[in-house]
This record gives sequence, C-alpha cells and structure tokens, in this order.
Amino acid sequence: MAYMRATIAGHANTRGRIAGSLRRVLAWADLAAVPLAAFGIYWLSALLLEAGNATIHFGSDAPLYAWVARGEAAGRIARFHPTTVILELSWLKLVAPLTYWVSLSTLLKALFAAVGAAGVWAAMWAFAALVPRRYVGLFGLIYATSLGVWYFSSIEESKIVTATLSGLYIAIYMHLRRRWSLRGALLLTAVLLAACLNEVVAGFLVVIPAIDGLLQREWKVGHLWPRLRWIVWHALAPPAALLFLDRVVNGHLVPPSTDPEGASHISMLMYYIAINKFDGWAVYYFLVNWLFFNMAAPTPVLSAVFPNWPANKYFAPVLANYFSSPVTAALVVLLIAMVVASVLPRYRTGRLHAHSGLLLGLLGYAVLRGTFFFIVYPYECLLFASSVTLAHMLLIFVPFVTSDVPAKGGLLAAFAMLLFATNGVFILSQ
Repeated sequence: MAYMRATIAGHANTRGRIAGSLRRVLAWADLAAVPLAAFGIYWLSALLLEAGNATIHFGSDAPLYAWVARGEAAGRIARFHPTTVILELSWLKLVAPLTYWVSLSTLLKALFAAVGAAGVWAAMWAFAALVPRRYVGLFGLIYATSLGVWYFSSIEESKIVTATLSGLYIAIYMHLRRRWSLRGALLLTAVLLAACLNEVVAGFLVVIPAIDGLLQREWKVGHLWPRLRWIVWHALAPPAALLFLDRVVNGHLVPPSTDPEGASHISMLMYYIAINKFDGWAVYYFLVNWLFFNMAAPTPVLSAVFPNWPANKYFAPVLANYFSSPVTAALVVLLIAMVVASVLPRYRTGRLHAHSGLLLGLLGYAVLRGTFFFIVYPYECLLFASSVTLAHMLLIFVPFVTSDVPAKGGLLAAFAMLLFATNGVFILSQ
C-alpha cells in the first residue's frame, strides 16, 4: 500500500510539474506570437505599399536600399548607415538560393519586416521589466501597430534598424539595472556601437543609464563614481563610431563625395542647419509629427508636399484631422482619458517612485533626440521618430499601469484595437 501511495504521489507530482511548465510556456507565448504576427503584417504591408508606389513617404530613401540589392552603388547609405548595408548584403547572400522561387525584392522586404518584428519583441521585453505580465502582450500590440514602426518595417529603410537597436538597448538596460553584470554591460555596449554605426545620433541613448544612475538615491556620494565608471567607458562607443565612420568608411571603404548634403556627418549637419528656418510654425509642425503622427495617422491621406522634395508626401499638420473620423476621435479621447486618469491624486500610488530615475532617463533621451532632429530635420522628423516610440510609450503607459485606474486591461485592449484600425486603414489606403 505504501508503495502504491508513493507511486500515485509521484505521478501526481510529475503531472503537476508538467502542468506548471505548460502554464509558464503559455504565459510567455505572446513573446513569440505577437512578433510573429507583426512580421506577417509587415511583410504583407510591404507588398501593398510597393504595389501602390508608396515607399518614399516622409522622406524615405527606400529606393537606395533596392539599388544595393541589385548590386548598384549607393555610397550615401553605406557612408551613413553601414550596419543596415552589411545586414542587407548578408541577408541577400543567405537567401540567394530562394531567388529561384521568390523575387529578390520580396525577400529583401522580408528582412526589414523581420527587423521590425525583432523590435516588437524587444519592446515587450522592456515592458516586462516594469509592468505586470498580463499587460505585456497588449503593449507589444500597441508598439507593433504604431504608425512609425509599422510603416518603416514595411519598406526598405535604415530607420527601422535604428529603432529596433534602440528598443533592444532600452530593454537590455532595464534588465541590467535590476541585476548588473559585466556580461550585460558589454552586451549593452555592443548594441550601442551597432546602433551608432547605423545612425551616429543613436549615441543619445547613453543618457538613459547616465541619468538613471545619477538619480538612484540608495547610492552614497562616496560610492557614486565606482558605480558610474562603467558608463564613462560605455559612452566612448558613440565617438568611436563617429571616428570610424568619418575616417575609415568615408573616403576609404566608400568613395568620397563633394555634395555638402552628404559628404560627411559634419558637412550634412552644417548643410541642414544653414537651410532650415526655425519659427513658431516649424516648432508646431515638428511636435505634431514627432509626438502624435508617429503614433497614429490623423487621416488615411497624405496631402502635404515640400518644394525641395515634391515626390515625397506628408500629413497635413492639422491635429483637428483626428476628429474627422469616429475611430481616430475615439483613439484620441481614450488616450487623453488614460493619461489624465493616471495623474489624478485618487489613482496615484507609490509604485511609480521606483521607476522615477529610469523614466527621467527616457525623458532625457527623448528630449535630446527630439531637439537634435528639430534643429537638423524639422520637416522630415517623422522619418527619425520611430526610435523614440518605445521611450514615449514607457513615459505614457508606465504611470498608467502603476496607477489604480480600474479596468486597465480593457482600456489598453480598446486602445490597441483602435490604433490597429487607424493605422491599418492608412496602410491599405496608400
């Protein structure tokens, strides 16, 4: 009898362990399911945008990446975005046997769709460090269907590579700050270097650990330097990347250019500063694109053009256009309601305090990147805004999730559905 009881208990324990393992797998299944769904949507969207000749909106350089795929020279993108070029060439070599069945263009679009999907996974991993597990999938859906991420994952562009590397950097740091390790710090630095070699302005990411580290109250002043010393070494990655790009890539690996708009990083910076006008209208135009249009399309139609770039189209800078459709109007009203509710005294909790240093670091990064691109590219700013989408989402939604607002899951699910409908209509309309 004792043997039988032990056998039965053993079987019960085995079943319990199997059931527990299955529950854990299912609990994290959305970390795979949401990015896979995003990949499929992005790849399909890429084919639709190509069919509608809609791959050069917002100042996109998508045709240049198609040239590289055909073996044609594109020194400009190799000079400024070598990470994307190396990734593209490596991918095309890897999938070369498939070109007997699938066109080269379609395979290239799959690469950028996969990069965008990897960014969705990184965003979910970042949110998993701060919010309850049940909300992570919803935030993955919101990030995946935000306009800048969706559109630039659906065309050949270096901007989604920068956005994904930026999201991966933020995610790695958010887990690293919970349990610091040399291995994690080296991985973070490697991601930063790759991001800077793709877009040197990605170096602004360094302000996230810098501000967060300085504001951690439990660190005594005498112990501050040893804790922050790694950030000093870490911060050498951006200048090292710039030095490599301008001294090795430019003029050696890539033929030099005499065009002041694309001869070097410094030349490009001075060129755009010289031609830009900074007035109240420019500030307004920048903010509506950077903060709002990057998240959700105000209309399905692009109606604005600029004399210097007549082939590219942009949104008319009118916030009131969000209220031309009941879907976009509901989206805006719901977002405002969630933001307002999360700051009301009756719903605030002390849970947000533990994340204050990190949120201020994210705010510093978002402001610094936004200020730079306002000075350099105020009229094409949406082209560069997807790299702050995750930072903006964390700044908006972490206070909401840590509040005591009722039915948070339902509100986030409604927001995700409205956002998918809004931006999906935009993609289908092109």
